[in-house]
Amino acid sequence: MKKDNIIGKVVLKRYFIILIQLGGMRIMEEKYFMNREEILEYLKILNEKLKEKNKYGEIGLVGGAVMCLCYRSREVTRDIDAIYEPKELINKCIKETSEEFNIPTDWLNDGVKGFLSEKAEFKQYLRFSNLVVNVAKPEYMLAMKCLSSRAENANEVEDIKYLIKFLNLKSYEEVEKVIVKYYPTERFLIKTRYLIMEVLDSE
Repeated sequence: MKKDNIIGKVVLKRYFIILIQLGGMRIMEEKYFMNREEILEYLKILNEKLKEKNKYGEIGLVGGAVMCLCYRSREVTRDIDAIYEPKELINKCIKETSEEFNIPTDWLNDGVKGFLSEKAEFKQYLRFSNLVVNVAKPEYMLAMKCLSSRAENANEVEDIKYLIKFLNLKSYEEVEKVIVKYYPTERFLIKTRYLIMEVLDSE
């Protein structure tokens, strides 16, 4: 476990060694995770880098980072899924932070953009001097999770369970109503229906 001093605070960088069975060989893979405190500190660093450049940015968080920050339903997340502007400038700040603190280059990324809805709903969570941080509203988070999740991903399934309970949804029809508010029905796959039914049956 490695340590770095970030803005006057000691932040632990969590690297877990995972054994993978591949073709009869056991391979060690190093995975990185961030907790709530670390997410906040790296967002502060991003703000400071924008401030140094006399620039302003806005970011919209989704995924595991929101579950850690807003609901504290998760202890850690592997990365921060987000959309942000100005994209080129913030990508530069992401790269600088990665190199400076020896963390993965995708610690903050917009890989989730393929699942974004034109009807996306965000609310302001933090306002720093040069960076506004927004988070996805719970209904939108649930819709995104349902469309992007895989049943074999335990964290994703637990996130869906948490959001269904948080929104006090009791039936498949109520969950489906939330999803179609943001996404057309043709994107609502059979596997998604089964996953939702499994989650509701387990409650």
